[in-house]
Amino acid sequence: MPVDHAALIALGERLGAQAWPGFLVLLALLTLVAGIAAWGFEHLRRRRAAQPEPGAGLLFGGLAIGAAAVLALAWVFAEVAEGLGNGRPMGLLDETISHSVGVNTPPGVREVFSWLTHLADPITVVLLCTGVAIALWLRGHRGFAAGWVAATVGNALLNHMLKHIFERARPVHDFGFAQVSGYSFPSGHSSGSMVLYGMLGYLGLRMLPARWRVPSVMAATAVIVTVACSRIFVRAHFPSDVLAGLCSGAAWLAICIASIEYARHHRGTDRR
Repeated sequence: MPVDHAALIALGERLGAQAWPGFLVLLALLTLVAGIAAWGFEHLRRRRAAQPEPGAGLLFGGLAIGAAAVLALAWVFAEVAEGLGNGRPMGLLDETISHSVGVNTPPGVREVFSWLTHLADPITVVLLCTGVAIALWLRGHRGFAAGWVAATVGNALLNHMLKHIFERARPVHDFGFAQVSGYSFPSGHSSGSMVLYGMLGYLGLRMLPARWRVPSVMAATAVIVTVACSRIFVRAHFPSDVLAGLCSGAAWLAICIASIEYARHHRGTDRR
C-alpha cells in the first residue's frame, strides 16, 4: 500500500511541535511506572531468602549467549532499517520530527538538554563504570563488580558493531549545542544510559537500605529517559536512533541482569 508522504510530514510536524511537553508527560509516566514496578519487586523480594554473589563462570557464560542473541537480532533490525533511507517512510518521519523539534523547542530548553546529555558521554560512562566497579570490589561484591563491568563494556562493543552495520548519517543542524561525529543508528547515549543507569537501579534494589531502593529505580529511570530524549532535542540523533538505542540497551540490560540472577541462584544451589 503506497505511503502518503504528506500525511507523514504532517504527523512529524505535530509530534515535533509537542515534543517538549510530551517529554515532561513521558518522564513523569515512566518514572511512576518504574517506581510501582520496583515496589512490587521489593514486596516479592521480602518473601525470598537471600542469595549469594554470582559465580564468574556462570555469569560470563550467560553473557556470551546473550551477546550472540543480540548480534543475531541485528540482521532482523536490518530489515527495519530499510525504511530509514532518504525518501523512505521512517526516514521521512524522522527528518520531519527532527526539523520540527529544532524549530519549536525554546532555546533555553535546548541548552538545558545540551548539559544533561553529558550524563552518558563516553568519559562519564568510563569514570562511573570504574568508580562503581572499584567500590563494589572493595566491599567484597566481586560478582556484582564483574557483572557491572561486563554490562557496561559489552554494551559499548555491541553499539559500536551495530553502528557499523547500519552506517546511518546523523541529522544536519545549524546550531552548536551538540558537536558529534560517527554514525547515528542506534544512539550510543541512549543504549549507554539504559545499561549504565539501569544497572545502577538494579544494584540499588539489591544493596541499598530499604527506604532508598524504590527512589533509586525511579531516579535511574528519570535519567535514562532524559538522556535519551536529549539526543533528539539537541538534534544529535533522529527519533528512530534513540528508540533503537533504548531497545538494544534494554535487551542487553535484561540479559545482564538475568545472567547475574541466574549465576546467583545456581551458586546458591551448588553450596547447599
